[in-house]
Amino acid sequence: MAIPQDFVDDLLEKVDIVDIIEEFVPLKKGGANYLACCPFHQEKTPSFTVSPAKQFFHCFGCGEHGTAVGFLMKYANLSFVEAVENLANRIGVSVPHTGRQVSAEERQAKQQRRLNLQEIMSECEAFYRRKLNAFVSAQEYVKNRGLDAQTIDKYGIGYAPDNYQSLQEIFDDYPNENLITAGMVIENEGRFYDRFRHRIMFPIRDGQGKTIAFGGRILDKKGDAKYLNSPETPLFNKGSCLYGLYEARSAIRQEQKVLVVEGYMDVTALSQYGIGYAVAALGTAATAEHIKLLFRETSRVYFCFDGDNAGRKAAWRALENALPQLADDKSIAFLFLPPEHDPDSFVREYGADYFSGCLKKDSIALSDYWLDELVKQVGDINSDEKKSQIIRLAKQHLPQMSDKARSLKFLMTKKLAEKIAMEVADLDYLIGQDIAPKKKSYKKAVLPKSAYRPKISTTAQKMVRWLLMNPQWAKYVRLPEYWILPEEYAVLQNIATLINTLKLNNMAQILERLRGSEYETVLHHSLLAVEHGEDWSNPTEDDERAFQDGMRKLMDDIRNTQIKELSEVSQYRALSKAEQELLTHLLMGR
Repeated sequence: MAIPQDFVDDLLEKVDIVDIIEEFVPLKKGGANYLACCPFHQEKTPSFTVSPAKQFFHCFGCGEHGTAVGFLMKYANLSFVEAVENLANRIGVSVPHTGRQVSAEERQAKQQRRLNLQEIMSECEAFYRRKLNAFVSAQEYVKNRGLDAQTIDKYGIGYAPDNYQSLQEIFDDYPNENLITAGMVIENEGRFYDRFRHRIMFPIRDGQGKTIAFGGRILDKKGDAKYLNSPETPLFNKGSCLYGLYEARSAIRQEQKVLVVEGYMDVTALSQYGIGYAVAALGTAATAEHIKLLFRETSRVYFCFDGDNAGRKAAWRALENALPQLADDKSIAFLFLPPEHDPDSFVREYGADYFSGCLKKDSIALSDYWLDELVKQVGDINSDEKKSQIIRLAKQHLPQMSDKARSLKFLMTKKLAEKIAMEVADLDYLIGQDIAPKKKSYKKAVLPKSAYRPKISTTAQKMVRWLLMNPQWAKYVRLPEYWILPEEYAVLQNIATLINTLKLNNMAQILERLRGSEYETVLHHSLLAVEHGEDWSNPTEDDERAFQDGMRKLMDDIRNTQIKELSEVSQYRALSKAEQELLTHLLMGR
């Protein structure tokens, strides 16, 4: 039985192609993408590019390209089903083998529900922002906290009035199902009321800048909790979201580092003082997903915590969650502030330069912090009993580190061995690291020279590539159904239909939808023709206008070609009724 296509669509939303490929090929960050020497042909200069934004890989040398599914099929010689099962196993889900496919109507309904929730959150954000300017108490609070207008606008900060049903002002059908599903309205014993009341509101945004949740800070001691976050919803999972990441992305890339702090006010204050690369976990310790997310942005991650017991505990939980994500080309460090300070108060008292200096000279590398904490936990390590305890603790941590951090793992083991006066080999044996993990052997597929990409790219091929990489441009593809479309033009129409009807916005999903279709060869040749620097960066307004111009040119070419062909046919025979109608439409420019 076939694998349902909607399952493949969902799977490609949950896995990350960078994680998949990095298990087989060492990748290095290069701007917004990752680079490596191509695993499919011999080369000395890296031309193999992996785009986390597009969930797509492409080699500019040999032209090989595809999705996470396609990579496993090509590199590991897996079948389509085996590749999908491999990806599903990684995230702990079972592959449903069934003949039933989710209909376009069902998928469209699911996507529409998501769009409805996003619209709800956007309207709520606009409402709270207006209310911040309408309530003196809210204005005084943000003023006392030192937030200026620019910072308030950058982060979309607002205010939820002290009213049980204030959202009724903007939603005539209050309470509606979408408000409840989005977590904005709570039901209790048949009564409905706003979740957020009398709170400064901090929108939480996804990677595209869309508001998916809120964090609310109470203005005074009134209320159940100082901070209140949105609950888990179809839009929001707090274990995989970071406050301020969307706003910080540009600064993170410029500074080549990211700073993780504890609160919303820490992020906004640091940004206001010029430290724009700060983000915050959402009321929870930094998770493995958080670390993975941060390492996609930069190779250097700093954690800044208060120096009190709570801060130390949070740092230790972050370290434990980070261990499986470590790599030899990535680093994590910890900065502990004096107990009387948090990042917000510290940067206001001492300034951004002093804060940055502390981050540089006073941060503790993860490896040093780990060893120091182990020693503190067991106390005196002069006795064999205490050494046994520290080995038992290390056994919980070191085996979690993957082969990507092999050098770091060895050095951490070596430092611990020296600390307790033991040979590294003996410590390895006791921890269980002397047994190499079994790893499935894959036969690497190398392409013949005949598979190398052609050098010529047609305008139609370029339009196909641009549409794949920018699904939001599907609205510009309007090819009349009655036109007789060559393959390269028909695939444009097919891609646009998939995007518009199924609401697909992921290049990998679109490619997998068209796997095995009549358009697969056209897609393959279109993607083979990608040139260095083309279509990989975020599109500009000029790019979008160029796409529109290209579509107009294609339509003119199709129309003129078909008019010419029909005119030539009419020279030696009478046109059929259908041909006459088509020629009339073409001549009228419809």
